[in-house]
Amino acid sequence: MGLHSRLFARIMGRNREVYLLKVVTLAVAFASSVLIILFSLNEFGYDRFHINAETIFRVLQKNTDERYSGNRLSAKIPQDVYVELRQPHHADSLVVARVKIMNNVTVLSGDKSTHHQKIHAADAEIKRVFSFTIIHGDAETFDAQGTSVMLSSRAAQAYFGTSDASGRIIKFYTFKDTIEAKVAAVFKDFPLNSHEDFDVLLSFRTATLSALNFDPAESGIYGRALQSNPERYKVPAQGKLVYTLQPLPTIYFGPRVLGEEARHGDDYSVIILICISSLILFLSLTTFINLTTISLPHRSKELAIKKLAGTDRRTLLFGFLKESAALVGISLCLGIVILFANGPYIKSILNLEVVTLMLNAGIKLFAIIVGLFLILTVSPVFMTLRFVKATPTRLLSTDTITFPKLKRVIAFLQLGISIFLIISSVVVRRQINYSLVKVPGSNHDQIVYLNCPSGITNEGIQVMRSNWKKFNPNILDVMAVSQLPDRLSSKEIGSDLYVLQVDRGFREFFNLRMEEGYWFGPNTGDSMVVVNKPGKERIDVKHASVIGVVEDINKLFNQPEKPVKIKIAADYNYNWLCVRVLEVDIRRTVQRLSDQFSSNGETAHVHYLNNHFKSWIDYQDRLNTLSAILAIVSGVLSCFAIYGLSVSLVRDKIKQIAVHKLFGAHTSHITYLLVKEFAKQMIAALAIFGPITYIFLNELLRTFVYSTKFSWVDPVYPIAYCAFVIVAICGFQALSLNRTDFSAALKA
Repeated sequence: MGLHSRLFARIMGRNREVYLLKVVTLAVAFASSVLIILFSLNEFGYDRFHINAETIFRVLQKNTDERYSGNRLSAKIPQDVYVELRQPHHADSLVVARVKIMNNVTVLSGDKSTHHQKIHAADAEIKRVFSFTIIHGDAETFDAQGTSVMLSSRAAQAYFGTSDASGRIIKFYTFKDTIEAKVAAVFKDFPLNSHEDFDVLLSFRTATLSALNFDPAESGIYGRALQSNPERYKVPAQGKLVYTLQPLPTIYFGPRVLGEEARHGDDYSVIILICISSLILFLSLTTFINLTTISLPHRSKELAIKKLAGTDRRTLLFGFLKESAALVGISLCLGIVILFANGPYIKSILNLEVVTLMLNAGIKLFAIIVGLFLILTVSPVFMTLRFVKATPTRLLSTDTITFPKLKRVIAFLQLGISIFLIISSVVVRRQINYSLVKVPGSNHDQIVYLNCPSGITNEGIQVMRSNWKKFNPNILDVMAVSQLPDRLSSKEIGSDLYVLQVDRGFREFFNLRMEEGYWFGPNTGDSMVVVNKPGKERIDVKHASVIGVVEDINKLFNQPEKPVKIKIAADYNYNWLCVRVLEVDIRRTVQRLSDQFSSNGETAHVHYLNNHFKSWIDYQDRLNTLSAILAIVSGVLSCFAIYGLSVSLVRDKIKQIAVHKLFGAHTSHITYLLVKEFAKQMIAALAIFGPITYIFLNELLRTFVYSTKFSWVDPVYPIAYCAFVIVAICGFQALSLNRTDFSAALKA
């Protein structure tokens, strides 16, 4: 064993260039593959940590009215649907619990107050729906008597400085009443791949929610099917409103829904990344095989001597297998080190903790890595069969065993795959930036805002509203306000009323319903105001200036109902300009708005009103960044592949090159000879992979409702890149031959 290891080390030393290229190529492939495996396991593992997660569901409401505009799906379910699901005939088959999202709540824990907190009001049955691991306290006391609360370990640490917080008193406050609750239990934090952060669960009581200024009449509904698939249950429709049960594991990759605050991903993009990673791995595998064919002819004498010494074929194959396993093992370890070393960078891009994910991935990750290890270890060993079967006389002859057809196929595949990967990355990135909509009618809209331009008037806003719709179809409406409706802070002096100054398009912009009276008209006086329901309760009923009561806007953001007084702003009193834009090509629309309002060298920053949509945009940007990184990796590996092919080509044609050199051929001529050989494979690769790439990408783009076009420019850069790399590497090889002694090659 020691002799064999020393012999293998000596062989590696003589072929440092080849073996170093093998290790680096495989290490890069392992690093990218393991990263994509971790990312994919994390993405497809959302919400699957619950016991029998496929039996858990949430209720969705869909508006089927043909006149309805906007997202038809909502997670805000009226009380009578909950009552229907609680009917006795469902008692043995369904467990349901209401869950109300409550934002902007102040939490008081001892002498500490924490503002702008998100909590969930939930029924006691939530314990039977989700899987909680209790670490302190008794979950059975949750909602058993009085108002109680369950905290995650993370929340308990934040509020009390310890996870052992059961039995302690915690208070919740929004405007007037303070709700006091006892901590029933502390549960282990849900994993990060949960569609929503359930950190604070307050017992769902009508009086409690009303005291915190939230409407208990509508909420989210989660449940668990005890006997069958939850999708089999039917909830009676209410007019144009249809209700379905959505399985929990489908929420993450499912559609975005009004009233929810769930995380969402895109399985289509993840699958594309997996395919790109698989092609990168295949590119590395073919490079590994090609480099193995380069080193084998130099070991012919070694194998002949071993055969003459009585070594059988099985032993020789086992020796090659051990060498291959050692190389793959070193590459795997190096790839893992590369991942760990780039952990902070990966964290910033994908928001993934590589070490934590690897420790928690379990048997799936281990099985996949072992499978890759075995495939990469065994594949190049097949190339050794011709040498192992050859007689000592054949091995010692001057006519060495080569693999010309295999090398041509490898060159063809590597060049074709490299071009295909780079073109696909460019086109897919452009499509993701443009739109991911695959369902007709799903071109929803979002609200963005920016600082209101100085000196703008009500008439100027009206002009914007009319003209922008004409010249930019992606802009639907524009409106100006003194405060953003989800961040009201300025109150009327000596009053609890929040004052919001708006232009006349405010109600239509947010699609708010008038519950009493009417909205501002063209001739409405400056002293007239409109209030919401909480505002009506706090204003003098004899106040002659109140002309109407409007639907509360805070519920759009899952916030407590604030008492609001709305006034038509005088000119120059606006602070923010809000624009409603379509989601399709929203990045370009936002950039145009920024460019339009940038002046004097200062950039106008455009923000999304919906932070969850901003998270969705950031998620897509992270996938695009990862796709770009994989494209760069494929480009680097294609360089390695072309370099390996050039080394193989030089060694196969060393006699021909030696003759040319003896007749005075210059470096440029040798470069031309090498490039000429590559050009044949390049043309063949383009002839086969060109149409395949075009057809594949066109069919892919057709799956989107709003798609970009495949441009003739897309293949130009990848082809130019590969051509440049080929010429550069062949030139380098030609220069390297200037120091070569060709006498041995001519004697062989």
